[in-house]
Amino acid sequence: MSSARILAAALLTIFLLASCARGPSFEQRKEEGIRAFQEGRIPEAVDHLDACSREKPRDFQVRYYLARSLEKGEQFALALSEWEHVLLLSPSFAEGHYRRGNVLAMMKRLGPAIESWGRATELDPTFTEAYLNQGMAYEDLERWDEAMAAYLLAIRADSTFSPAYLNLALLFEKAEAWETALEMFNTAIRIDTTFTGPYLNRIQLLLRLDRKTEATDRIRELLKREGLDAETSDSLSALLRRLES
Repeated sequence: MSSARILAAALLTIFLLASCARGPSFEQRKEEGIRAFQEGRIPEAVDHLDACSREKPRDFQVRYYLARSLEKGEQFALALSEWEHVLLLSPSFAEGHYRRGNVLAMMKRLGPAIESWGRATELDPTFTEAYLNQGMAYEDLERWDEAMAAYLLAIRADSTFSPAYLNLALLFEKAEAWETALEMFNTAIRIDTTFTGPYLNRIQLLLRLDRKTEATDRIRELLKREGLDAETSDSLSALLRRLES
């Protein structure tokens, strides 16, 4: 073998060894961090993505999935800081404002959370989950009119968004507007027949109003539904027997 070929082979070997020594590339480590998040390996995701964020602090995907991972791991103060980084990179990212609001709410900071969800709906007027969360936060603050307005905005954004009808029904029930509450429960059920909550709330309200015949009919209707969990089915069957005795 000529000296030139020997030299080329030696250089190739050195290059391959150097490549191995460097380990996975940034993109490989980023993808591994994202995959770890998607598979629920949260501590591993945080480790990978935090290291990547230090290497490339302006990589949007890295900051987004790091924020999601910290939030999932209930490290809310760190998650809030990461959502701030995400929004510095993309101020008009509606989901970022929404998730920042969620983290603030978990930290019991409802005022700033409401503002953050409000910014999300300014950027995306169809963001029903942000309106819903605003409504629930207003309820926690006992600001009933504002809660109702938020739920109505969610319905305006999507007339098939059943959680908003359910929460409205519960507000009307609290205000003792019984018939309106029943109407809202019925609407939530028509929109999503798999959503058990409104069925149970409607039965409870009918019993509260001493409308036992209607309640009995609704219990039978619910017991015919497929996919009802065993515990709920047993409880409803026992209640039906008591009402019919």
